[in-house]
Amino acid sequence: MCGICGVVDLHAPADVETVRGMTATLAHRGPNGDGYFFADGVALGHRRLSVIDLTHGGDQPFHSPDGTLHLIYNGELYNYRELRHELEGLGHSFRSASDTEVLLTAYREWGDACVSRFNGMWAFAIWDDRRRRLFASRDRFGVKPFYYRWSGSRFSFASELKAFRADHLGGPLRPNHSIIRDYIAFDRFDHTDDTFFAGIRKLPAAHTLTLDDSGLRLSRYWSLERRDPPTGDPVAAVRELFLDSVRLRLRADVKVGTALSGGIDSSAVACTVDQLLRTEVADARPVGDRQATFTAYFDVPGYDERPYARAVVDRTIADPTWVTFTDHELVEALPSIVEAHDEPFRSTSICAGWFVMRAARAAGITVVLDGQGGDEVFAGYPAYLPARYRDLARRGRIFELARQATRFNRSRDLRATLKVLGRAFAPAKLENYLRAKQSGSPALVGDALRDLPASVEQVESPYSDSLRTLMTRILTVRGLPELLHAEDRNSMAHSIEARVPFLDYRLVELAFSLSAGELLDGVTTKKIVRRALADVLPPAVAARTDKLGFATPEAVWFRGALGDFAADVFSSQAFRERGFVNADAALSRLDAHRRGTLDAGFELWRALNVELWARSFLPATD
Repeated sequence: MCGICGVVDLHAPADVETVRGMTATLAHRGPNGDGYFFADGVALGHRRLSVIDLTHGGDQPFHSPDGTLHLIYNGELYNYRELRHELEGLGHSFRSASDTEVLLTAYREWGDACVSRFNGMWAFAIWDDRRRRLFASRDRFGVKPFYYRWSGSRFSFASELKAFRADHLGGPLRPNHSIIRDYIAFDRFDHTDDTFFAGIRKLPAAHTLTLDDSGLRLSRYWSLERRDPPTGDPVAAVRELFLDSVRLRLRADVKVGTALSGGIDSSAVACTVDQLLRTEVADARPVGDRQATFTAYFDVPGYDERPYARAVVDRTIADPTWVTFTDHELVEALPSIVEAHDEPFRSTSICAGWFVMRAARAAGITVVLDGQGGDEVFAGYPAYLPARYRDLARRGRIFELARQATRFNRSRDLRATLKVLGRAFAPAKLENYLRAKQSGSPALVGDALRDLPASVEQVESPYSDSLRTLMTRILTVRGLPELLHAEDRNSMAHSIEARVPFLDYRLVELAFSLSAGELLDGVTTKKIVRRALADVLPPAVAARTDKLGFATPEAVWFRGALGDFAADVFSSQAFRERGFVNADAALSRLDAHRRGTLDAGFELWRALNVELWARSFLPATD
């Protein structure tokens, strides 16, 4: 894992000073060294976190043998050994053991189409001296970040938004008022290619970018679409592909650990690593004699995952680390967390990941496996159940719908059943309105944002889609992108590479070939994952129907030290003058929350987070 940045202006000298400054801001992403390439109109910078081939053979920028191609790269190609073998068969030779050299050699052999052969996570840029051309790419799901600013002649890019502070010729960082309003009013972010900073965009996942004299062009190289179903047993296919995905993600020359929440997804990763440790010792060598796991917990009813995580630890030979923190410790860490993330995020649950990664770094871990993506890929969220009911109704399968709804009622209660059925069949506009009332906070929008066009109609309802459409949207637009953003920032803030086995593209394509009935029934989400991994998961974990993840007792904290801190922020002159948030409304909600007459933890966090972000990243006048 690394940090990359660069400036390309084909009609100006290389911007050496800017790129050196941008690279310095990314030191946490690559503590093992830096490197640069400068040519006429081009400046590239790189910070290295050594994971594969710890020698200088993997240093970057990496240059082709003839000196015409120059690569900077953030990520890992998990199938680099197989690609290397194929390329050697085509006559290529290698001078290092790194996946970096494999990537550049693949580009030399297959050109822009090389990205379709990669199984991994990446954001890279290749400068071609002969063609005077920059070629960049981002992995299929956007696990690795790539931000850019394009003026029409000057192109700057980086792994993190904070690097653009050093891009003085590009201008100061300015707030994107439309995105800020979406965040405050509708709990929306990471849902477009725009960022919280005006003029700075994300390269979309599964896209390439080309820059030359003819301009800037983006092109999609992969998309989610319905695939042909497996010819054999789909349960066996899921089990075998998941095992291989974990096996590939253990490839490293440094110590590997696992983030364990106690949910099905992270438990599946931990239990599969343990299986490999017992049966395929060579593949599991980076894990060590015992798998190191890291679990966040809180001594608050409803937020303690230890019983489930302990069930995993007891079933494996894991060496657990239990991570907790108080609201006082959170307040103390908030400046560092906000700085690490570059943009506001949904809730303090993201902060739990930051503390987990800090503990992993303290334990000497450089790579952490995580369960992100399991819910998105295999229909694990509660919102998928109404979509399933709706699909059955559209197909005229009323008796099957009634049977599944009856089963759901037996496992829950009548109120829960009516709620799910109501969401399945409520008109989309009504559901949009109710959802905005539930999670949105239009009244918190301050004067600086009030005149921007926005309406409840812009808030999509997750309950108006078909199951397949909903899965695609949560995987690509609303859900996974923000989780991957947080995962990258939390891990890289502590110089750790996070890997996500559920996002192996082969596994995702398999999931999208399965029928709705194979993914879930009227009661059980992630049905095929539970069946495929039944022999490795503890029964108590496999049977879970609740969801926590690294959840935090946010509502409790806003009645304690976090609430005290928020009161100081909301009462400040800077908060009121900035105008992003209505200060009176924020103070009123905080008071009602602390008195117990309103549960406003999420919206209070958004009001607090956006102000802390502004103080960290925006000029005082903004």
